[in-house]
Amino acid sequence: MFTVRPFDAPLGAAIEGIDLKSDLGDELMRGLTAALYDHRVIVIKAQSLDEDAYLKFGRQWGEPIPHVLDHMRMPGYPEMMCVGNTEEKDKTDSIRLGAALWHTDQSYEQKPASATMLFALMAPRLGGETRFTDMAAAYEALDTDLKEQIDGYLVSHLYGAAKLREGEFIASPLINQSQTNHIPTCKHPLVLRHPVVGRKALYAVAQSAFAIEGLGDDEAGQLLWDLREHCIQDRFVYRHKYEIGDLVIFDSYSTMHAATPIAVAESLKDENARLNWRISVRGLPQVHREAAA
Repeated sequence: MFTVRPFDAPLGAAIEGIDLKSDLGDELMRGLTAALYDHRVIVIKAQSLDEDAYLKFGRQWGEPIPHVLDHMRMPGYPEMMCVGNTEEKDKTDSIRLGAALWHTDQSYEQKPASATMLFALMAPRLGGETRFTDMAAAYEALDTDLKEQIDGYLVSHLYGAAKLREGEFIASPLINQSQTNHIPTCKHPLVLRHPVVGRKALYAVAQSAFAIEGLGDDEAGQLLWDLREHCIQDRFVYRHKYEIGDLVIFDSYSTMHAATPIAVAESLKDENARLNWRISVRGLPQVHREAAA
């Protein structure tokens, strides 16, 4: 049906030989979801989709999430965002570089993202990569005593509340009270069992994680910091360099990711112009919802 080519990296695989404009059947989706859960990140190569076709594909993976930063939603497509460096808004570092920190999409919401996809319409010659880390492999690499200690911990999350590492940028800021009110503090397990494949992974130990139920502030902060440093070791990380037509999907239950900083592009013809369409979804893919029912 298609070819899965694992990367020479700790995670990730390329998917080749399909055209998403013509085939969104259950057999294809079962194959793609299996590939995603096996490899954590998949890159479906050489796609050419308009907004409607891309959103139709996104809905196969779950319920698309209109981002809390409603001023950054795509006109006419509130479930989608443009992520790039060519528009007027992208001249502001806080927007253009607002994903240049380790994070898990929608971890600050009670119903977080299950997957995110980025479709590359423009790919810069320099910069603009996304780094992904395998949170399941990072969990498996912990010693047994630490696994037993943290299993069952509940972590408090709030947008942008985690301490930043040196060189990281702050998350794109909330700009009004309505946005702030939409995402109050929530809690998620520190060790999350995947709802489809049952695999355990560390979950969202950066950007929004700031406290652990039952631990003092200093102890919780140090543990979250140490776990993040553990997770982002090179042995768990894949760095993706985009090509035009790449459709990258990552399993938010089993990964964290971080954009690399990129400068403003002077025009759409700039060799370092970047544009991705972003969709995040929550819940199970359609084929797994049907199976569960």
